Formats: sequence, C-alpha cells, structure tokens
Amino acid sequence: MKGRRIVRSSLRIMARHKLRTFFMMLGILVGISALTLTFAIGSGTQQKVMSNIEKIFDASSIMISAGGGRMMGGPQMDGLVTTLTIADLEAIAEEVPGVATWDPMQMMPARDVKYRDRGANIRVLGHSPAAEVVWNRGVVQGRFFDDDDLASSARVALIGQMVVDELFVDTDPIDQQIRISNVPFRVIGVLELVGPDPHGMDRDLEIYVPITTAMRRMLNVDYIVAGKFLMEDPKLVEGAAERMAEILRRRHSLGPGEPDDFSIMTPIEVKEMIQRALRVFNLFLPILSGLSLLVGGVVVANLMLISVSERTAEIGLRKAVGARSKDILFQFLLETVVITVAGGLVGIVAGIGGVRAMAGMMQIPVAIPAIALVLGIVMPSLVGIVAGVIPARRAAALEPVEALR
Repeated sequence: MKGRRIVRSSLRIMARHKLRTFFMMLGILVGISALTLTFAIGSGTQQKVMSNIEKIFDASSIMISAGGGRMMGGPQMDGLVTTLTIADLEAIAEEVPGVATWDPMQMMPARDVKYRDRGANIRVLGHSPAAEVVWNRGVVQGRFFDDDDLASSARVALIGQMVVDELFVDTDPIDQQIRISNVPFRVIGVLELVGPDPHGMDRDLEIYVPITTAMRRMLNVDYIVAGKFLMEDPKLVEGAAERMAEILRRRHSLGPGEPDDFSIMTPIEVKEMIQRALRVFNLFLPILSGLSLLVGGVVVANLMLISVSERTAEIGLRKAVGARSKDILFQFLLETVVITVAGGLVGIVAGIGGVRAMAGMMQIPVAIPAIALVLGIVMPSLVGIVAGVIPARRAAALEPVEALR
C-alpha cells in the first residue's frame, strides 16, 4: 500500500510541475532520438555500401591498379603513376586461365562540363564496351559504347543520372551535345543509378567516354590507372591474382626484393577493407549521440536538485508524519526513472520517424537494429538512476526540523 501511495504521489507531483517534467523528458528524448537515428543510419549505410560493393565487385572480380593505389569503385592514386598499360592487361588475359572478360580504366580529375548555359565540374572516366558487364552497370536510356566507338576514339559520352539532373533538367539528354573541357561530345546513353562508392564519391555524378578517346584525344597518354577482370569461376580468383602479380612483375622488370609498382585486390580484401572503415564509422556515430544523452542526464540531475530545494518543506512534513528516509529516496528515484524512461520511449518513436525521413533523403534502406531499441529503454533507466541518486540522497538526508524551518 505504501508503495502505491508513493507512486501516486510521484505522478501527481510530475503532473503539477509540467514544465519541469517536460524539460527533463526533453533532455533524454533528444539523446535517445539521436542514438536511434545514428544506429539506424549506420546500419542502413552499411547495408547500402555492402550492396553496392557486391554489385560492382562480385566474387569473381580482380582489380589491378597502378602503383600502390587502393581502389574500390574508383582509383585512389598517390600521385601520377604510369606503369600500367593496356598491353599488360592483354598479356594477363592471354596467360591467365579462366579470364571471362576485362575492362581497362582511365580516370581524369573533375572536368568543366557544359550544356548550353548550364555547367558543372564532373569526374570523367575512360572505359571499354566491356565495362557494361565487368562493372555490372548498363544504361537506362540510349546505348552503351560499341567496338566502333572504341576503334575510332569517338567523342561520345555516357552520363550518370546526377549529370542529367544538373545539366538537362526537362530536356532529353540523348543525342544532345555537351562540352567537356570545351571539347564537344555527343550523349549516347544514361547510366544506371548506383549511388556513392566506398570513398564517398557519387558515381552517378560522372561521365564515361571510350578508353581510347580518354587516352588519345583527352590526355595523350599510353598508360591506364586500373583494370578489372572477371573470372569464369570465383574459385579461380586467388590463384589468378597470384599469377597476375607474377606476370606484371616480369613485364615491369622488377627484381627480387623490389616492391610492386601495382596493386591487386580480390573480393575478400575489398570486403575486409570496407568492414574496417564501417566499424570506425559505426563506432563514431553512437559516441556522438551518447554525448547528447550524457548532457540530457546532467539536465535531469540539475532539475531534480532544484526540485529537492523547492520541496524541502514537503519532505520535512512527510518525515514528520512517519515517512522513512528510504521512502523519500525511492520516491525521488522513481520520479527520475519514470521521466527518463518516458523520454526514452518518446525518443525511440521520434528517432524512428527521423530514420524514415533521413533514409528517404539519403536513399538508404530503413534498418533499425534491435540493439538501438534495447538501448532506448535500458539507457534512460540507467541515466535516471544515476542522475537521480544525488538528488534523492540529498532529499532523504534532510532532517524534519531543518526542512520545516
């Protein structure tokens, strides 16, 4: 019975001091909303990144890049490296058993691209017709490159969907002329949407041109930055990668002890690298939201201390009529926990709403891990207990005579 009276008393006091109760709940609500949001955004981002990686770098893929540059979806070069050539890739295709197809790649820094009076800085990549299969990326409108485009170093271009949005607005881009660094190109296709690569570069804001056009007409070079191979069977990948390294070292006249002037990546290495990066990402976001929850706990503790000061006479009167110190301690802890848990539950609901809105804007799947929901209930309870201990003990320690003065 006494426990019920304490609960009813706590609820009446919280209802009487609505503004204070609201601000205490708000501190926890913001923290739990942030926690739910960051866990969900992290999980959704991870799912999307891994999905993109599996699409562009499936189990039968092998990537070779010039120098020590590591690449996944696009080369990340440490300066200009000129050691890799199309002839190297041709030799590999001839000597390594089980190669299904391959694609050389050249990459240029962002170029000034214009259509009429609209312009943007856009990354330009050189590819072969095989890129459609090798990179698992076709066109949603128009056509891909063909062998004639490659043989003639044609000034034709495939553009990403973001390029369409930037330059063409309400105009059909097919057969329109764009200017890349003031050189005219005819748009022959619009590439499939793929989203950002693991480095955060938007692959929908890029342009493909024939590899021969990039090398001869735009850069006047005889080297490439990378090449990607597809094997007939994923089981051949590891052995093929070792054989490719042997061929490149021989062709590049590298002696024993000399470091490779190329980098070879297999699907296992790519996934391990991505997972390491995502672990850091998934650790960093909850830390930030945890800090906001900590601030919320400090707010709760301070407001409860103020509550103790304001209710000194009430505490003295209750003690004078027989309330024990542990009853006062329990009441203040109860009030704190009820408020923080209520704030946590509302925070979960608000966080889920935020997740749905953010997922739509970021084009990632809605993914709310169970741990986010569990923490949304457990953490406010712990915060309530920790934040309420000092105010509750202070209230319980008041002497009736002193409190009633």
